[in-house]
Amino acid sequence: MKKLILLCFFLIACAGSNQMAAQKEPGIFNSLAIGVSAGTTGIGFDIASPIGSHLTLRAGVAIMPNFNYSDNVDVNIDYFERNTFDPSPIYIEGGMGRTAGELLLNVYPFKSSGFFVCGGAYFGGGKLIKIKGHSDELAKLVAEGNKVGIDIGDFRIPVDKDGNISGGIEVASFRPYLGLGFGRAVPKSRLGFMFELGVQFHKTPKVYTNSGTLVDLSTTADNDFSDIIDKLSVYPVLKFRLSGRLF
Repeated sequence: MKKLILLCFFLIACAGSNQMAAQKEPGIFNSLAIGVSAGTTGIGFDIASPIGSHLTLRAGVAIMPNFNYSDNVDVNIDYFERNTFDPSPIYIEGGMGRTAGELLLNVYPFKSSGFFVCGGAYFGGGKLIKIKGHSDELAKLVAEGNKVGIDIGDFRIPVDKDGNISGGIEVASFRPYLGLGFGRAVPKSRLGFMFELGVQFHKTPKVYTNSGTLVDLSTTADNDFSDIIDKLSVYPVLKFRLSGRLF
């Protein structure tokens, strides 16, 4: 009797192992995984499903926390009356918070390896940096009929009648993506880890304003925000992802 019971347990274990092995074999959307990631795109949440043995489709959202960046920026004035004072530099805050969607395809050239090449796109979240500031001094100058603004890149952002500056730096809302990494988006076991490195092609950043009209300058302003425009022609992506297979 003991031998029979042991034999039954052995057969059940073998059947379970065969079932798990069958589940690990990828088909066409026959498995689903949920992933959580962290990196230069912020905190990400996505779902992934295989398309055969060499492709995995991923769709999700990336949320960048609103990290603040500040700078003292010189004020430029076209005086209506020159007998007024020269204001001190205005304190400007720049926030990086944004939310973007992602649709990505992992290509696994080698069936037995976790190495992959990734292509796809990020969309939404075109405002890379949001700039805001306020000055009662500038409000007084605007009330006197002066044209007041701050220079960012090749443009001047105007100050409104209340002494507020609101604008920033924006990029393309649709950004193609290429990357590579290691790890299965849909893990063969219940849990998996994935590393990814790539770039978003977001075109040259541009200055925008939420009030008034931008003034095109003949020279480029010299401040840290301008450096971002000059140097950040692509957005680097470094991502670490932890995933769990649902079925």
